[in-house]
Amino acid sequence: MIVQATNVSRVFPMPAGPVTAVHDLTLTIAQGEHTAIRGPSGCGKSTLLHMLGCVDAPTSGTLLFDGQDIAALSDRERSLLRLNHIGFVFQRFFLLPMLTAAENVELPQSEAGVERETRRRRSRELLDYVGLGPRADHRPSQLSGGEMQRVAIARALANRPRLLLADEPTGELDEATGQQIAALLDRVNADGTALVIVTHDHALAERATRVLTMKDGRIERETRR
Repeated sequence: MIVQATNVSRVFPMPAGPVTAVHDLTLTIAQGEHTAIRGPSGCGKSTLLHMLGCVDAPTSGTLLFDGQDIAALSDRERSLLRLNHIGFVFQRFFLLPMLTAAENVELPQSEAGVERETRRRRSRELLDYVGLGPRADHRPSQLSGGEMQRVAIARALANRPRLLLADEPTGELDEATGQQIAALLDRVNADGTALVIVTHDHALAERATRVLTMKDGRIERETRR
């Protein structure tokens, strides 16, 4: 089991009073699993994703990553855990505009202390994997939305994460391009990486083997196929 969340809640203090974004939720993510999380805006999907990715800690309850209690880790230890074991893909890509595609993919490897020639080779391999080998030396401004998302996926895979988290990965893309990205994410999962996707896209969610529907900070329904 990669992630075990037991009775986790996340409460945000607000001027008008505390807001509970995730309420007493229990969930596990297994190696190689493909999970989609759906629900209306404001139901707690992204907050849950941030906790699963160890970006945010629960206000109460227990969250374990590979058996480690996240609450017991220092900020630096959590940063290293994210860097080495978790990949993130976002709706708006968040590529650094002054870097080429290859350099964007190299960046997390550099932060992890990977030797220069090794990270260059890994970056080229990943860009070939996502179908962008010929665009390695292009900057984000020279790429389409779909190409930028492919670079973002390659970057997320740079340090060989066990868990890939994607927040609305097709939200900025047209339908045809979104389907191409969905197929690429399916391939990543088939190659052994656990995948959790937050999405409003029904078609994208239906590609998952498990779909969680959230409402008011809780998992209202779970379906498997």
